[in-house]
Amino acid sequence: MKIDRILEIIIYLLNHDNVTASYLARRFEVSVRTIQRDMICISNIGIPVYALSGKNGGYSIMKNYKIKNMNIFNNEQQLIINALESLATSYSSDALNSLIEKYNTIIEKEGGQKIFWDFSITKENYKVQNLNTILEEAIDNRNYVSFDYKNAQGERSKQYIEPLAIHYKWYAWYLFSYSKNQNKYKTFKIARINNLSIEKEISITKHEDVKILMKTSEQEYYDTCISVEVEFSNDEYELIEEYFPDCPIEKISVNLYRVIIRVPAKERLWKALLLSFGNRVKVISPESYKIELIETAQKFLSNYDI
Repeated sequence: MKIDRILEIIIYLLNHDNVTASYLARRFEVSVRTIQRDMICISNIGIPVYALSGKNGGYSIMKNYKIKNMNIFNNEQQLIINALESLATSYSSDALNSLIEKYNTIIEKEGGQKIFWDFSITKENYKVQNLNTILEEAIDNRNYVSFDYKNAQGERSKQYIEPLAIHYKWYAWYLFSYSKNQNKYKTFKIARINNLSIEKEISITKHEDVKILMKTSEQEYYDTCISVEVEFSNDEYELIEEYFPDCPIEKISVNLYRVIIRVPAKERLWKALLLSFGNRVKVISPESYKIELIETAQKFLSNYDI
């Protein structure tokens, strides 16, 4: 998991100087771009990481940065993990606010500088925060919940499930759950949940490790993704690399490149992202995805007198 890797990187940097991104990539079996993004995450939570270029360069943590020994209770340790994992998005908790203040007091910087945390730009609305609170209660007590749901295709349904975990990914909160009626594990985007209610029924179902179940479910989801071939010019190279950092880019000619991206077939976000490039990128295949993009663009233009 990303949170485990970030915590290990922090510990490793606290004990080593000038660690290269390539070494960390090999150590944690990820790409160099992933390590670079991890370093941004570590900096965003207030740990002063800096990079030195050159033959003997690498990543380091400022030498005057220290964390003193202070007693941190188990529930606070869990909040630390939540804060790092979600980068303090919509998780609203007085205990978390207290913990952030505590960390401000135990982290010393030269000149008495304080560390300020401001994640408001990534916070979800109060609806999601309130739903998270209700779902946490249901998970703790093993209650079933019911709610109305509208998926990405606009299809509405009534759900009666056992909530197992809430987790943050793709810049949003999701609910991982078990449907007794369908005998399957399901994931729901919390922002699409309405009329959430905790039911009296208590679950007696025994589940395997939830982390393993979530990983398996996520892999099944990724297996449904499709490969989209996109061509673009040299002018868009850096932007394509930024948006699709783990996708290898192939040079076709002097000023033409190609990238293969894996995207969920029915997720509109990726279609919107590709359309945002305008005529600067061209979808080559699959043909069905290309046709969907054309139809989406035509429907958008039909709202205007062009």
